[in-house]
Amino acid sequence: MSHEPMRQEPMRQEPMRHEPMRHEPIVALWIDGSGHPVPAILAALRSAIRQDLPFREIVVLADAAAAGDLGLVVSESARPARVVVLPVEDSVVLNDLLADTTATWLAWLDASSVLVPGALKIVDPALSRFDVDLFYGDSRVGPADAHTLVRRPALSPIRLRSQDYLGDFRGARIDALRASGGFQPDTRGAHPYDATLRLGTRVDRVLAIPEVLTEAPIEPRDVVRQGTAHRTVAHLAAAKRHLSALGIEAELSDDGIRYPLRATPLVSIIIPTRGGRAVIAGSERTLVVDAVRGIAERSTYPSIEFVIVADEVMPQTVVDELIEIAGNRVRLVRWTGPFNFSGKINRGAVHALGEYLVLLNDDVELISPDWIEVMLGLAQQPGVGMVGALLYFEDGSVQHGGHMYTASWAGHIAFKWEADHDDALDSLRVDREVSGVTGACAMLSADTFWSVGGLSTEYPGNYNDVDLALKIRATGASIIWTPHARLIHFESKTRVATVDTTELALIRRHWGTRLIADPYWR
Repeated sequence: MSHEPMRQEPMRQEPMRHEPMRHEPIVALWIDGSGHPVPAILAALRSAIRQDLPFREIVVLADAAAAGDLGLVVSESARPARVVVLPVEDSVVLNDLLADTTATWLAWLDASSVLVPGALKIVDPALSRFDVDLFYGDSRVGPADAHTLVRRPALSPIRLRSQDYLGDFRGARIDALRASGGFQPDTRGAHPYDATLRLGTRVDRVLAIPEVLTEAPIEPRDVVRQGTAHRTVAHLAAAKRHLSALGIEAELSDDGIRYPLRATPLVSIIIPTRGGRAVIAGSERTLVVDAVRGIAERSTYPSIEFVIVADEVMPQTVVDELIEIAGNRVRLVRWTGPFNFSGKINRGAVHALGEYLVLLNDDVELISPDWIEVMLGLAQQPGVGMVGALLYFEDGSVQHGGHMYTASWAGHIAFKWEADHDDALDSLRVDREVSGVTGACAMLSADTFWSVGGLSTEYPGNYNDVDLALKIRATGASIIWTPHARLIHFESKTRVATVDTTELALIRRHWGTRLIADPYWR
């Protein structure tokens, strides 16, 4: 069929019209000066006054001792600002301020930081474009000539329960904050965290702005003390109150959160193996035998079975050793085809009797005796689809801190970091959402495994765990990595670790846009 060429009419120059923004944010700024020296409060105030765009109002929340010194500066300010003295129990005063404001957004700045020039010019259009209830951004910390850039990941509800990592500047939509209950009693020093917990239950209503909004002239490692675990008794109380409101039982401490098991179902540990041997710590060992022995003798969880998916070449002596170690908890499944990790795991899952499955390589050694309790406690949380562990190389460096998917590539977070190294947010010390976890050690329910079709046999050696994680996340479930379940991974001791280019091309074809930028690791 032929088509006549389209006739183009001369273009007419139309006058430009300004389209009104979908949401016109009106932002009030509260500067929390409680417990801060006057110079720090003044620096924060001046950074707000010097913004290119004006705040609707600027309120400095201060202790009585600092209020007098601040009054003169505020009175001489070219932009409206006022000082409000906070009593020890400050929720009534804060709620009165919240009720009186005519702004549509409340931005909260801790006086340990200052706004960078143009910060509000970044925030304002973002709030105009996105229909959200909460925002936060990145920061710089440390001296100007050696600062550390703190890039904050997307909202991670599991992480937020044990770590307020959103930083010293965040904002909440006024009507959402009022509807959530405003400011709670006995929360002095933790009001932003408490509000964030309540507003952060809807991840799609939270915006992480990937721009530097604040800077702080503090040593880089001080940012960790701002973010790790619960900073104060008030933070701990806020987290407990939040979990109670959600109906979640948890044990909270400064080391994080542990989730008591709702039940102790059978857990099937699926281990593909050919019964290979390797030199570990100077001696030749049968990997699967050592892995099973370590788990059978040291794991504290009572209800486990081992589903050993064994190649035909696996010696009978290895089978005998496994039965001697674990007795009737061993379920032997034969594999007769060429190597296919996905196929072997799937076959093991068919024979597994457990309500939960652990996908496990044969070249691992247990460090944490309560690893199953830790992972299962997280796997039983609402909305969690799969849980991964902290894996170390034989030399003690980190092998796996979760997956990151970026630049059309999949890799390990913290790969080859020293064991005592961490980022500015102490990401290796907290339970947190990740894009995926390695199939070398991962727990998920059998229902979840089969609901997404198990592992794809199109990925016999690589990226099968990436594909599995992305399939699970596509259902709306999350993937959690925990540092509290730890193992050593003697990676690829019995086969050469290579990446098949066809598998790489396939994962890019299947999940291209999901591999471009990782929301949980920046």
